[in-house]
Amino acid sequence: MSEIVVDGMRQDRMVDLQGHGTAMRIDADAARAAGLPVPDGATGYIPLSSLQIYQFKFDSLAQRLSVTLFRKAGGENLKDFVTATDRRGESNPLTALRIDYDLSATLSRSGASAGGVFDAAVVRGNMAFNTSVRVTSTPQDGSPALLRLQTAASIAFENKGLVATAGDFVSAGSQTQRAVRLGGLQIGTDFSLRPDLVTTPLPAFSGNVAVPTSLDILTADSRYQLGEVKPGEFTVRNIPSQPGRGEVSVIMNDTLGREMIETTKFYMSRDLLAPKTHQYAANFGFVRRGFGRVSNDYGAFVATGFYRRGISQRLTVEASGEWSAGIANAGGRADLVLADVAQLMVEGRISHDGTIGNGVLANFALESLGRTISGRIAATIPTAHYRDVAAHLGDEAPPRQYSAQLSYRLSSASEMQLSFARQEYSGEGVTQNPTQSPHSRFNEALNANFRARLSRRASFFAGGGYRRTEYGTGYSGAVGLSVSLGGQRHASALASYNDGTPSGALTYSKDAVRDGQVGYRAAVNASDSSQRVAGGLSWRNRNFLIDGQVEQVDGRFAARVDARGTLLVAGGTVFARNQSGGSYALVRTTGKVAGVPITRENRTVGATDRNGLLLVQNIPSQARIKIDVDADHLPADAVVRDTTHHIVVPRRAVALVEIDAVHFRPIMRKVVMADGRPVAPGMPVQMNPSGTTTMIGYDGMVEINAASGDSALVIGTPTMGCVVGLPAADSFDDSDDTPLVCQMRSIVESGQPAPGTKVARSNSAGGIAGVAPGRTALAGETLHRLTD
Repeated sequence: MSEIVVDGMRQDRMVDLQGHGTAMRIDADAARAAGLPVPDGATGYIPLSSLQIYQFKFDSLAQRLSVTLFRKAGGENLKDFVTATDRRGESNPLTALRIDYDLSATLSRSGASAGGVFDAAVVRGNMAFNTSVRVTSTPQDGSPALLRLQTAASIAFENKGLVATAGDFVSAGSQTQRAVRLGGLQIGTDFSLRPDLVTTPLPAFSGNVAVPTSLDILTADSRYQLGEVKPGEFTVRNIPSQPGRGEVSVIMNDTLGREMIETTKFYMSRDLLAPKTHQYAANFGFVRRGFGRVSNDYGAFVATGFYRRGISQRLTVEASGEWSAGIANAGGRADLVLADVAQLMVEGRISHDGTIGNGVLANFALESLGRTISGRIAATIPTAHYRDVAAHLGDEAPPRQYSAQLSYRLSSASEMQLSFARQEYSGEGVTQNPTQSPHSRFNEALNANFRARLSRRASFFAGGGYRRTEYGTGYSGAVGLSVSLGGQRHASALASYNDGTPSGALTYSKDAVRDGQVGYRAAVNASDSSQRVAGGLSWRNRNFLIDGQVEQVDGRFAARVDARGTLLVAGGTVFARNQSGGSYALVRTTGKVAGVPITRENRTVGATDRNGLLLVQNIPSQARIKIDVDADHLPADAVVRDTTHHIVVPRRAVALVEIDAVHFRPIMRKVVMADGRPVAPGMPVQMNPSGTTTMIGYDGMVEINAASGDSALVIGTPTMGCVVGLPAADSFDDSDDTPLVCQMRSIVESGQPAPGTKVARSNSAGGIAGVAPGRTALAGETLHRLTD
C-alpha cells in the first residue's frame, strides 16, 4: 500500500503496488480512482510502464509513488497571444456639451460667401444627444440658409457591445443591402465597444511533445518566444497575422537542445467572424429623402435588418431582409475559406415588388490574398425585376457589376496592379436628385498601376488605362514622383495624359501636425488649355485650426479661409480644442493647484491651469488608460497625495479625474499649553478640516501648511488633548514666532461621524482664542470629525 502523488497533488487514498523499478505494477481499479489513464476493461495488476504517462518515481523510504501525466492543451500548455484585457477602471462621467464646428469663408470674382457646419452634442458616459446643422450665406437648389442635417439620441451598452439610436441614422445591412437614411430606431452590435474581444478568427496551432519543450512561433515577418510547455498536448491560439494566405511555423526545442519545426497553412479574412460570435442590426423608421437639401422630408416606413454568425474558423453565415409598403426583400450569405488558400463569398436574394413582381439577385466573390500574388473576381447580377427598398422608394435599380483585380509584388518595395470593372444600368427607377444629369447605361474601366519605393524617402508611381461608356472611349496615363524631405515636408511631381490632353503638376508642402506648428503648401498645375497656381497656410493652435488658401485659375482669383475645432463645456468651464475626435479626461486638483504636470501612459500631456484643471484629449475610448502626475516636475508649493488613476472613458465622452493635490507653504510654529509649557514631543496632531496628520516635535515645534486653509489643530488622544485655533491662510505671518496656545478640550466619541472617527467638543460656551473671525472652529456645539 503506497501513497500516490499525481502532478504534485497528493491523493486522498492509497494504491496497491507490486514489484520494483521499471517493472512495478499497480492495481487497475486503484489507478483508475487516482486519475491515471487506465485502458478500458483492464483489471488486476498492470505495469505502470504500459500506461500513457510521462514518468513515475517510487520513494521506498516514504512509500510514495509520484506520477507525472501528459498535459492536456490547457494551463501551462495553452499559449494565447490575446491576453485578457483588464477593463476595470474609474468611471466618473461628466455631463458635457460638445460643439464641433467647421467654418469657411470664400472670396472670388463671383462674390463672397460664408458658411459652416455645427454638430452639438450633450454627452454623459454612454449616453449622447446630438444635432447638426449647416449654415450658409449662399444656399443652393432652393435649400434654406439654416439647414438641419440630423438629430439623434444614442445609448451604448458596452458590456454587451450594443448601441441603440433614436432619431436620424443610416441603416446598417449586408453587403448588397443598399443603405437608406431613416428617422426612427436602430439597434445593433458595435465591436469597438469591446476592444478586448477577438471577433476575427486568427490562426491556431496544436501539437504533442513527449518531453518538456520550449516553443517559438515564426510568422511571415516575426518570431515570438512562448516559453516552455510540459509533456503532452499544447495549443497556441490567436497568432497575429495579416489577411490572406499565410503559414505559421512552430519551432520546438527539447531538453537535449534538439530542434524540430512543424508548419501549418491558413487563410485569414476580416470578413469572417470568430466561432460563436454574432453581429446584427435592426433598423426601423421613416425613409428620409433630400438629405442636405431640406431639413425635414420623411416618407414611407421601412424596416431592415441582418444577422451574421461565425460557425467555425472557416465559415460565417448571414441572413438579411428589408420591408416597406409594396416591397419585400430577403437573402442569405456565406463566407467560406477554401483549402486555406482562398475565400468564397456567395449571396442570394429574392424580392417581391407589388408593381412589377418578383426578382432575384446573385452575388459572389472569390479572392486569394498573398504576399506575392493576390487576386479577386466578383459579380453582382440582378434580374430585370429585382428591387430593393432604395429602388422602390425612388433610387435607380441596382446595376449589374463585374470586377477583377490582380496584383503582383515584385519585391518588398514594388508592386504591380491590374483591375477591371464594368457596371450596367437598366435605366429603370428615378434618381434621388432630379437635377442630376442622366448617365451612361454602362461604364467600363481597365487600369494598370505600378508603385515602387526608390528609397526610404522617395516613391515612384506610374499608371494608365481606359474608360468606355456609351458616349465614347477615353484613355489616360500618369507618372509621378513623391519625396519626403523630413520634418513633415513633402514634394511631388506628376505628369499625366487624359483624353488627348497632357498636363503636369508640382507640389511642395509642410504639414502642421503638432500644436503651435505652421504648415504651408504650394502647387502649380498646367495643361495646354488651363493653368492654376495655388498656395496655402495652416496654423494648428491648441484651441483651433485655421487654414487659408489662395489660387489663380486662368486669370481668375479666389481665396478661402477655414476654421475647425471643438468647444467643450464640462465641469463648469469652457475648453477649446483643435480636434473634434476622441474622448476626453478632465483632470482636476482638489486644491486648485496650478502647474501640476499630468501624464497619460507615462507621456506628459500638459499641466493644470490656474483653476487646477487640465483637459486631456485623444483618450482611446473603452480602453484602460493610466493618468498620473510627473512627480519630478511638481511646483515647489504643491503636495500630491494620490497620483495614479486608471480610467475607462466611453466614446467621445468626458470623464473626471480628481488628483489629491494641495498648495504647500510650510511654517514652523511652537505650540505651548496655557501655562506656557511646550506640548510634549510625539503627541499626535490632526489639522482640520483637511484631516492631515503629523506630530509634535522637539520643544513643541510643529510644521503647519499655511496654504491648506485649515482652521484648527487637534492635539492629543481621546483621554487627554487640546485644540489650537489657526488664523486664515492669508493672515499667516512667516516671521511671527509667537507660540500658539493649545486650549484643553475633552475629545469624546460621537455617534454622528462615520465609524472609526472621533469628534472634539468645547467644554464651555466660549469660543477658541486665536481663531480669525468667520473661521470654522472646534467651539461651542460645533462638531468636527477627527481621525482616531
